Amino acid sequence: MKKLVLIILCIVLLLSGCQTKQKAEAFYTETTDTVVFETEYDYYFTDEPNIFCHWVNLGDENIFFHDTFELHELGDNGEWYRLGNIEDASFNVDYKHFVEPGEENLSNARYGIDVFTNKLEEGKTYRISTYCFDADENYYQVYAEFTCDSNLAEKEMLEITDGMFSDRNSEYPVGTFEIYD
Repeated sequence: MKKLVLIILCIVLLLSGCQTKQKAEAFYTETTDTVVFETEYDYYFTDEPNIFCHWVNLGDENIFFHDTFELHELGDNGEWYRLGNIEDASFNVDYKHFVEPGEENLSNARYGIDVFTNKLEEGKTYRISTYCFDADENYYQVYAEFTCDSNLAEKEMLEITDGMFSDRNSEYPVGTFEIYD
């Protein structure tokens, strides 16, 4: 009986460690060259809870976006794989934001990646996958890539803040603070 329990336990442990990653798929196949969607930084630390992104509208009409997103990881085979479960972040669809023509929106573009993972892997490339749409309800898939490299993240942080300390784990992106004397 002990052998049977031990065998079953081994099988359960083996199967739980063999979870296959789910390939990332686009919700919408259309892309657009009038929208720029990019991360605030190129490099991030392993324990980043939030990624701030810039939305820039290069077009001549408003674009809209929700807070819904997925986090993808680039596999060794060059394929993108979804991290976590999209239902974990489904509560984020309550808010609709827009960017006017020729404008940029950073204040509402905080993506809490800690919903999908509690630690990024050093040296890996990730992307935020989301979508935007125009007034005619044409939907466009967009991606913002970044790399997890703590050394380069620290160097980038010091360059951006001109050597001053910056809290990248803040709820607020760089450039949204007003300093009063």
